Amino acid sequence: MRRLIAVTTLALALIFGCVQGALWQFERHQVRHANNELIRNNVSLPALQEDSLATLPDSQIAFRKVQLKGSFQSENEILIRNRYHEGKYGFGVLTLFISESGKRYWVDRGWVIAGKDAKTPPLVQALTGELVEITAYARLEDLESQVRGSVIALPGKTSSQLQKWNSQQAIETEPIYFDLISVSQSSFNPKVPTSLPELSDGPHLAYSFQWILFIFLVILAWYLVIREDRKSQLEKL
Repeated sequence: MRRLIAVTTLALALIFGCVQGALWQFERHQVRHANNELIRNNVSLPALQEDSLATLPDSQIAFRKVQLKGSFQSENEILIRNRYHEGKYGFGVLTLFISESGKRYWVDRGWVIAGKDAKTPPLVQALTGELVEITAYARLEDLESQVRGSVIALPGKTSSQLQKWNSQQAIETEPIYFDLISVSQSSFNPKVPTSLPELSDGPHLAYSFQWILFIFLVILAWYLVIREDRKSQLEKL
């Protein structure tokens, strides 16, 4: 009897764990699928103007094309380590952009290849402070969390966190940032723009089914143990 109770208790505990694992993976699948659908829908919509960013909900802003007029501040520029393009190591380039309304935004100007060695800085596309119009994808993710521990502040400064770098430079930026697509001044266009996220639902749904399969395996194992236990008891009689 004790063996039966112990085996059944263990089986129930394992089944409970498998159910939780299946639900967790299914929830991750739903979240990722919904996010992919949001991106697919928003990137196909007409571009927004800056004043719309203050009135629309986040779901109608994320990954939406936005057109802004203003000027780049190349003296406020940082590089993000560990960016790759076609297997080549390089950096992401973030440059401060001040719109005509006076608001400050970080703009991801895409990827640049690393220098020939650690002492050679990458060749970053030159900018001027002239008035331009940019078209870019709006990003609402926490930029600070994405670049933490991977930021090189330019020129001649190093910081592990964008927030700290902002503080040192007395810069206050908007919570939204942009992935640059194009600029009215064509020489400012990114040679390698930052790509949209991969629109794949990932393996989460398959993992959810795997957890369900494990439940049936646990039940089968429990049945076999109980059957062998009863068979053993019958042989002793």
